[in-house]
Amino acid sequence: MPNPVTPQQTVDALNAALAQMSPPGDPVDTLDTGEMSDPAWSCNTFAPLLLEKVCAEIGVDPYSLDTESYVAGAALPQAFPNQSFVNISMMGEPSALNHNFNILVDGYTVWLIEAFVDQTVPIVKRFDSAVFFQLWNSLSGGGNGDWSDAYMTLFSVGPDQVVYPLPQNTWLHNQYVTS
Repeated sequence: MPNPVTPQQTVDALNAALAQMSPPGDPVDTLDTGEMSDPAWSCNTFAPLLLEKVCAEIGVDPYSLDTESYVAGAALPQAFPNQSFVNISMMGEPSALNHNFNILVDGYTVWLIEAFVDQTVPIVKRFDSAVFFQLWNSLSGGGNGDWSDAYMTLFSVGPDQVVYPLPQNTWLHNQYVTS
């Protein structure tokens, strides 16, 4: 697991990743940024690139990281250690709802870092740790809540902006958590 990773190391890695995006993103000073993603950026390009940059920042070989697979409704981690950087890749049908993003655990804060193809979203969103894990569980079919509301809250994109009609149950089949 990329750990320990500080917010400043994450900012440095984020700026390195943003510089490589097409079109390049503007650098950020802190994780408390209002910068928005470019709709040309795919989450499947941005999230792995950022994970690679974080690993370079802290001197960890990205190929040494462990990836756990979870099926929909499976018990998910309820926390990660402080200063952990985690990549989460969610897959299911319809595939247009699939998403790949990163989080940094910073005390009682989880920073969600993302891009979303064909959408403009905040690059970084701040969550209370307990709220993030509750939303993640709801999204994954294991929480007490509507997956579509959790999707919107986490990713700033309504699932009905991506696909219509929405699946009754979560679309999610598998997710891969790299830490």
